[in-house]
Amino acid sequence: MSLCAAMIPLGVVFTAGSFLWAGETVTTFPLISEKSIPVEELRVSDDAYAAVRKPPGEGPLPAVIFLHGGVGHSTMKQLRRAAVRQPTQARFLAWGYVTVNATRRSIRRDPQDRGVVKDTLGILDAVRDLPYVDPDSVFLYGGSGGGTLALEVASVSKDVAAVVAGEPATIIYMGMMTRKDVIFNADGKPTKDRRWEIMDADPKTLYTPELREHTRRKLEGLRCPVLILHGDVHPLKKFNLGVFVPEMRALGKNVVVKIYPGEPHGFFWGRGKDTSMALRANRDAESFIRKYSKTPPRPVAPDLIQPTKVEPQKFRPTEVHEAKRARSSGAKR
Repeated sequence: MSLCAAMIPLGVVFTAGSFLWAGETVTTFPLISEKSIPVEELRVSDDAYAAVRKPPGEGPLPAVIFLHGGVGHSTMKQLRRAAVRQPTQARFLAWGYVTVNATRRSIRRDPQDRGVVKDTLGILDAVRDLPYVDPDSVFLYGGSGGGTLALEVASVSKDVAAVVAGEPATIIYMGMMTRKDVIFNADGKPTKDRRWEIMDADPKTLYTPELREHTRRKLEGLRCPVLILHGDVHPLKKFNLGVFVPEMRALGKNVVVKIYPGEPHGFFWGRGKDTSMALRANRDAESFIRKYSKTPPRPVAPDLIQPTKVEPQKFRPTEVHEAKRARSSGAKR
């Protein structure tokens, strides 16, 4: 299907997610105004809430719950903005899915705090109860910290239809990153953590028999299909592709891995270093989700869509610096 364009300049050829203008292909995302499709607020608790958008018309419709990365908490303002302007969420809305941009409590003090799983299960239940959502077609799409959270939730709930995890931070799922890796200041406030030191280490050395038993016990509860989107740049690849995915396969789990060469951490949110590669990742994710959806999505009408150019992803200087520092120091956990 084409993400159809309204207000396309003369002489521009539009295809699904891109413009061909003067011989140059420009990747776009389908900007849909809040006037056309409002953002609704869904609140489960002080920590767990979401910004929701639905295609026009009656249900039932499939829904995708998006779980942001990191170990922190997002404001409703941030969630509302992502619901409208983050390419991945905008594309899924245009493709015909209810999009749910959710947050949960911070786990900066303790990455193993299971409260985030409780928060997300609350969001999952609330979404399944929405009158226009097919409760059997609710999916989790998480990136990094949100990716490992999606796997955690699907490991304890039978109500997740499938999971898409973008470079999941499985150092949390596998128990390699714990409270003792958090650095606190004199006032007892968490200021940073040792994630880069962990990711610089040999995952097979960190994956002790105790952690393997811990991980396998959790994975036993995972029943739904999983798609893992991965670049070949971020050090999480050693943990995900070298340890976690082989463990899933050894347990007979339904897991598919797709690799996007050269893409930085975060490409799965629709920008990436190569915007066309990030678009491809989004299409792969949608194809995977559609396969397991019991209710077909209902695409948004073309006249509600304004194709908008996608700017390439920018590296965060602090992440680049910390990654280089960890690698050059040879720090081990």
